[in-house]
Amino acid sequence: MGLLDYYRQFEDMEQSEVNRELRTRRAREKALALERVPVLDLSGTEWPDLPHADVVSASVYQARGRLNGYPDYYATQIRRALAERHYIRGEQIVFGNGASDLIKTAAFLLLSEGDEIVSPAPSHSLFPSIAARAGADTVAVDVSEGPADPGALLDAVTGRTRLVTLCNPNDPTGAYMDSAHVADLAARLPERVHLLLDEAYIQFQDEEEEDACLRLVEVFPRLLVFRTFSKAYGLSGLRAGYVVGSPTATTFLASLAPMLGVNALTQAAVLQALRIGDRDIAERRALVLEQRARLYEGIADLPVDAAPSQANFVWLRAHDMDGQELAKRLEQSRVRVAPGTQLGDQRYVRVAVRDDHATDRLLWALREGLGERRPVTAGAL
Repeated sequence: MGLLDYYRQFEDMEQSEVNRELRTRRAREKALALERVPVLDLSGTEWPDLPHADVVSASVYQARGRLNGYPDYYATQIRRALAERHYIRGEQIVFGNGASDLIKTAAFLLLSEGDEIVSPAPSHSLFPSIAARAGADTVAVDVSEGPADPGALLDAVTGRTRLVTLCNPNDPTGAYMDSAHVADLAARLPERVHLLLDEAYIQFQDEEEEDACLRLVEVFPRLLVFRTFSKAYGLSGLRAGYVVGSPTATTFLASLAPMLGVNALTQAAVLQALRIGDRDIAERRALVLEQRARLYEGIADLPVDAAPSQANFVWLRAHDMDGQELAKRLEQSRVRVAPGTQLGDQRYVRVAVRDDHATDRLLWALREGLGERRPVTAGAL
């Protein structure tokens, strides 16, 4: 159809009909264009890119040269590298098959039927799941509007409490409890209660030095700090993590170690990541901090509320719809997020923070889904 023919089709139509026809066509063209755009998945929390090629190669080399041999049950080289990194003794570290597995083992050893776990909510679903498997109850302390308050957690402690669990930064809210407040909490807990501190996203907080809370194990014998290689290190598929405890808790720490250690392929990749990965971690951290700030700036004039985050994701809600509806609308714009229904608060969605392109896509999708239409910047799709 030529340009003249295109305009002739509107000759006998009222202006309102012309406008309606044009809007219908634009909507149809937009829908067709979106069908060709791949879905941007911002629903997860793991790092989206493959680890450094040398980290992958270390694991492959190990598979080709030593697949028939048993691994080092004690992960001696990894524990030595971690001890040097954190300025602690190797006996204070246990390397395992992911932080979650170590948390589960610790909880099963410390809990009995009828005991209680005190945990912020919403938070990682791992904690109530572990409690249920151990025959214990979970006492939830509401943190939907901000970071956990040590006083509120302490008020929830009863004679049946054996564990207080804290995901820090919290998943899904991104809230962070600084080391002074963690120390206050640990100091005021009864002697029968252990504090389990899950620092899966610690590399993405910028409130204080990365090991500020971890160093508290030197003071508090019932504090256990868990770290993972699944997030900032991008090694989710290998299931690797470690726990750090007090110098006086080495016997209990040894009981957390996997019976036959961690497989040799995982150990090779983690050791190489510790040797060469600091630059990659620094770049990923800087990217998250930059894009997190951009995202907050971009949503400042939108009808949404976003909790302050110290993680690689943001917890936000729209003013006039629940999280399920907002997630549905974003999906229609080819951006996938995690609805809060599955994470502890149906009002919210959790959105991963990625690169510049992902931030552009998300902001565009939010404006579309909320009816806040703006000119689309080049490359937003």
